[in-house]
Amino acid sequence: MILKDDSSEQKLRGAYYTPKKLADTIVKILSPKMNSNILEPSCGDGVFLDALQCTKILDNFDKVTAIEIDEDEATKVKRKFERHCNVEVNSEDFFLFYQKVLGKRRYDLILGNPPYIRYQYLTDLQRQFQSEILTSLGMKSNKLINAWVAFMVACVQLLTAKGKIAFIVPAEILQVAYAEELRLYLAEKLSKITLITFDKLVFPSIEQEVVVFIGEKGESEAEIRIIETNDVDSLSSVDFSTVPFQKLQHVKEKWTKYFISSSEITTIQNLRKDIRFAKFSDFGVINVGITTGNNSYFSITDNVSTLYDLDDVTLPLIGRSSHSHGIFFTKQDWEKNRKLGKKARLILFPNIPFDDYPES
Repeated sequence: MILKDDSSEQKLRGAYYTPKKLADTIVKILSPKMNSNILEPSCGDGVFLDALQCTKILDNFDKVTAIEIDEDEATKVKRKFERHCNVEVNSEDFFLFYQKVLGKRRYDLILGNPPYIRYQYLTDLQRQFQSEILTSLGMKSNKLINAWVAFMVACVQLLTAKGKIAFIVPAEILQVAYAEELRLYLAEKLSKITLITFDKLVFPSIEQEVVVFIGEKGESEAEIRIIETNDVDSLSSVDFSTVPFQKLQHVKEKWTKYFISSSEITTIQNLRKDIRFAKFSDFGVINVGITTGNNSYFSITDNVSTLYDLDDVTLPLIGRSSHSHGIFFTKQDWEKNRKLGKKARLILFPNIPFDDYPES
């Protein structure tokens, strides 16, 4: 566990700034219209404002509002764009700004990179605001929910009837349980959703996989598509018109299923209904992943197990997806991983007095 006092200023603020090339490409994809009213709810160093400036039409937007909680950063951005009378930079918490403008202002385009702040790193007031945003819309608020979720929900509320939102968010949005209600909310409020994924990490320093989420309000039935790219550099060459939308189901299910086509989804659904097949859950408890709080401590190699006499208190482990090379995973596969020095054991300390533990 890392205590709040031991965490970096950057981590506490969730401030991991967007690469300029990615911001430029997102703005190019969106092609914001003249006279648009634009909001950037967590502007950081102003990279999205720079991207809008590169379009050479910054002055032609009705108004561009940027919010940044860090006063020093907000001051820098304000100075940078002070000659543009339609650009307003506010140094305040976005949650406070949202409360002030809800029901009073709407935006044609909201874009940016919301902060990735875990619940335990939020202030008491921020937790309260986050809870109010979610519960006011019938969603649950709990200690697993990251700040970016509340940012998305709040910003969708602030869109005009045909407004667009473009956010860089963790790839967790596709599948994690705590984002179930968010996925349902987005499916109900947006008519078109585009998700852009990357094979390579956009933010290597934090090992956080991200996706670019682009949503558009409208009256048509909700549709979704997933654009798969190698990295930020290859995104600019993608022809979006070649990737069709498919109907988005209004359920809390994972969005990972939309990586395949509609016909493939139908085939899988038919297989699920086929009585000739049984579910894993009919035979045991199935958990896809294990969260230990510190994988490098609890996931160990054979050498570490031998050094500390841990063989009797470990369980066989598939530490990473790369440790499995097919549909079947046998004891022989596990033995091979052990011999290759992979972390193939999970420590499960026994519930006995500490004095009874082996000395090593």
